[in-house]
Amino acid sequence: MLNAALIPFMLLAAMGFLLSVSAHILSLLGIQVPGGNAVMGLHIGIFAVWLPAVLVSRPVAKFGNRWGSLKILLGGCPRWMIYGVMALFIYAIVNFLVFMGNAPNQSHLDAGWPPSVVRGFSGHWMLFYAAAFSILYSRIHAPQLFAPRKCPAGHTSSPSARFCPECGFAFQERPRNT
Repeated sequence: MLNAALIPFMLLAAMGFLLSVSAHILSLLGIQVPGGNAVMGLHIGIFAVWLPAVLVSRPVAKFGNRWGSLKILLGGCPRWMIYGVMALFIYAIVNFLVFMGNAPNQSHLDAGWPPSVVRGFSGHWMLFYAAAFSILYSRIHAPQLFAPRKCPAGHTSSPSARFCPECGFAFQERPRNT
C-alpha cells in the first residue's frame, strides 16, 4: 500500500529532475528560461518530493550511521543510478562554487531570472530531485532494506547492522538490487 502511494511522488521527482536539467542546459547556453519567475517553482517542488523521501528514510536514519544509511537508502537502485546521484552531488558543489565566483549583483529581473542565477540554483535542483527519486525508487523496489533488523532475542538494530549491538548475533546479508 505504501509503495503505491509513493509512485506519484517518484514521478513528480522525475519530472522535477527533467525540468531542472532543461533549465540548467538553457542557463549554460545563456538562454533565459521561458516563463519568467515561474522557474523558481522548482524550489518549491523540492519540498513536495523531499517530504515523502525523508519520511521513508526515517527508520533507516534514526540509527545514526550516515554512510550505512546512504547505502541502504540507495540500495534498491541500480548501480548506474547510485553513481549518477554521487556525480550530481559533486557537480552541484562545483557548479555552486562557480556560481558564487560569478554571481551577478542583482538577484533577479522583472522579466525573469538571469541564466547565471538559474544555473546556480539548477545544479542543486537536479541533485535534490534525483536523490528524492532514487530514495523513493529504492523504497518501492527493495522495501526489505528499510526495515530495522531484529535478532532472535528481540533486540532492534539498524537496517545496515551486520551484528546485533546488544548480543552479537550475526545477521545474514540482505540482497541488494544491482
